[in-house]
Amino acid sequence: MLLFLVNIQKKISGMYIIMRPLNNLNMIGALIAIIFINVNFGNKAGTPPALAFNYYPYIRNGSLFINDTHIHHWLICFSILIFTLPLQITNKNPFLLITNGLLFVLMVQGLLYEDRFDF
Repeated sequence: MLLFLVNIQKKISGMYIIMRPLNNLNMIGALIAIIFINVNFGNKAGTPPALAFNYYPYIRNGSLFINDTHIHHWLICFSILIFTLPLQITNKNPFLLITNGLLFVLMVQGLLYEDRFDF
């Protein structure tokens, strides 16, 4: 019985190491995102960011448009995170970990806007 419990404990601790969702590099990415948000974005929906640029017809006042449909930054971050978060479990690349932290905070910040679902 004791051997059975020891084997279960080893499996649980091994799963924790593999599936641990956050680490210090994720937190560094989150901190970079918070600084970027405070420098670049305003608190009101629909206002252009401070570092806005134009590349007509795709980027207008810092916002991405495809066929005159505004693609929100939270949707872009979410789309990238769908592919990169599973990689974080098996690949501990520092760039990937920092990027995932940054993208997660940018996604959450975009979802806090009142017009988050207006396309």
